[in-house]
Amino acid sequence: MPQPPLITPPSPQGLVPQFDESTRTRILHFLGYPNWASLAQSIQLGYPAASEPLFLVYDAFFRISQEAVPTVIQDLCECEDIEKQLSSARTRMKATQIGDLKPNANEARDLRRELTYWVRRLADDLGVNPNPYSQINYMGYGGGGVNAKVMG
Repeated sequence: MPQPPLITPPSPQGLVPQFDESTRTRILHFLGYPNWASLAQSIQLGYPAASEPLFLVYDAFFRISQEAVPTVIQDLCECEDIEKQLSSARTRMKATQIGDLKPNANEARDLRRELTYWVRRLADDLGVNPNPYSQINYMGYGGGGVNAKVMG
């Protein structure tokens, strides 16, 4: 018998999640959110905790229509495929030339850019934002540490 999720979204109002726990964990991974057993307080050491926007993602797991599930799964599979390509690209970083073949020096950068595209598509499918506090943002592959840019 499947166990209920450890963290439930606010007021699911009788809705059931459209994804199993394993799929939710994979989605959280690509959106840059931790899959915690419990949420900590929202402010830690004077800064918003990484969990602050997490409730929106959990809420999306319950509110997305059944018809939208295949699109989310398709985009999740694209993200996983690109992550596997990134992993295999590391083995080619050791050489600048193999016989007459010259590896693409920009392969890892191009794959990261492509991964960013698909992560944003995945986020759009769910109607959420990737985690603005994710550490992957240090390389410029995401939002950064700010929710909204203040102009004035």
